[in-house]
Amino acid sequence: MTTTTSLAGHYEQFLELLTRDPRTEADGRGGLRARYGERADPSGGSQPIVLTRDEWIRNQIDLTLALGRLLTEDDVVVSAVPYELSFVGAEVDRVIEMVGASVISVGTSGTICPMARLLGLIEQYEVTALVCSPSFAAELAGLAVSLGKRPADATIRTIVCVGEACSTERLDRIGAAWAARTSALYGTSSTPTVAVACDHGALHLCDHRLRAEVRGGLRGELILDGTPTGEVVELWPAERRCDCGSPSRVLVPLGSVASAVRGPDGLVSAVDVERVVFGHRRLAPRFACAVRDGTFHVTCAVADSAAVDTDAMRRAIRGGIDEALGVEAEVTIVGVQDWSTAPS
Repeated sequence: MTTTTSLAGHYEQFLELLTRDPRTEADGRGGLRARYGERADPSGGSQPIVLTRDEWIRNQIDLTLALGRLLTEDDVVVSAVPYELSFVGAEVDRVIEMVGASVISVGTSGTICPMARLLGLIEQYEVTALVCSPSFAAELAGLAVSLGKRPADATIRTIVCVGEACSTERLDRIGAAWAARTSALYGTSSTPTVAVACDHGALHLCDHRLRAEVRGGLRGELILDGTPTGEVVELWPAERRCDCGSPSRVLVPLGSVASAVRGPDGLVSAVDVERVVFGHRRLAPRFACAVRDGTFHVTCAVADSAAVDTDAMRRAIRGGIDEALGVEAEVTIVGVQDWSTAPS
């Protein structure tokens, strides 16, 4: 069963809501304020953010059309997306309902629904789709394996990754672990839907409502409507087209400014490092990367550390990062079962 009819109906309802309100806020943007949240500023402090009703609805329109290509009314979807002072959790839940699917919202705190219980819910309710961060999907698969289960045998057939930059190499590894198709969405703390995936898996900028620039050319900090985001991206030039034929520019998320360093050929991000790391086939999809004193500190996992020469693999990964990117990296390899005690 598809949701073409319901999507069209909801789209018309959205448009009716986008009536011009005569009141104008002090910030000059106009419209009623609908959502309040927070984002981290460069110093690590919190900064309040607000979305007007019209901004909130326009973000939902783009996300509804994107998820409408991935989900149907027959899907049961687990939404494991942050809620606290964040826009994306509420948006994702609402959009899943709009496309007609059933939603099980568990958030990310793990207090009421820890991962072990979530695995039980997936089995009990025959969950078919998971919306979460790549790290959450990888950790959940690792836990399933440690409990003697095979994630590939689960009923999940679609995974939508949000809230964290992820290479296509790692996304493919996550999909293989669950035997599911994977897709990604991209947003920032103040704009929950910035780019959505096409049928070829590329993320396309929602440029019909957003003005995007990149500080430093085609790769650098993303500037949305004149405001720095603290996020590093690649933005394809307008003349370069995706194979899907869309005129919207392709955006490649690369993580935060804080998780990037200067290499010999320009900015190097944690996602660049991730691409090199996941050129090694025997790695599980778990991955962590932090920058300390200009050096990438990478932690990755193998399914069975006893069956792998981890020292040789560590040297190979470290050498591969140096050769491909010209930056230093310290690499730690652990078994999947030892991930919780690995250095961060």
